[in-house]
Amino acid sequence: MNNEGIFALPARRRLTDEAYDLIKNDVILCRLKPGADVTEAGLASHYGLGLAPIRSALSRLSQEGLVNTVPRRGYIIAPVSGRTANDVFDLRVLLEPAAARAAAGRVDEKMLRTLGAGPFLRDNAPDDLQFLRNNRDFHVAIARASGNERMVRVIESLLDEMQRLLHIGLFSNRDRRRLLLDHELQRQQHEELIDALVAGDPKASEDAALRHVQHSRELVMNALGNILSVTL
Repeated sequence: MNNEGIFALPARRRLTDEAYDLIKNDVILCRLKPGADVTEAGLASHYGLGLAPIRSALSRLSQEGLVNTVPRRGYIIAPVSGRTANDVFDLRVLLEPAAARAAAGRVDEKMLRTLGAGPFLRDNAPDDLQFLRNNRDFHVAIARASGNERMVRVIESLLDEMQRLLHIGLFSNRDRRRLLLDHELQRQQHEELIDALVAGDPKASEDAALRHVQHSRELVMNALGNILSVTL
């Protein structure tokens, strides 16, 4: 392979990663709305990128369940329903307490306390995407401390879908105010989880993670119930 070919591969990879990040962020923030039809050509024009990186990015997003491939038609941004949300939470309830149990005594306390305090909205809140990233990073950090990489990958995928559910369910003006009122309880739950993890108490870590996921489920499902006309 000549030098041009050697340098071309990283360049193509960077373009694919850029396309992936741009599309994924817009899916999560619902700029690309659930159920919307999209095409490679349309996205390439919108983002100012070539067809190849867009195609590769869509393939990755399809594997992650954020985009659906439709033969002879293109792609659909994965729809959101009450069933979607329930499926995500059913798996989170199983996996995140198990991850917390395995992570007990193995976490980076300073990093977790920084991440754990970061997500909660205030009057001078960061943008929605940063809020979602902070919350995701907190839960992924705990999963990584478990040492189970397969579990980490599944939890990462669930949390990606969670970001979209949070955006749809909690970022209307009314539900943003509700989240502001709720943030002290959620902050307390993060602190309780961190305390148990740092203390190396597997049972307390598992219980704290379960309480937190169950509370998040109630918050999100109530908010989604005001938006989605579905049978839960």
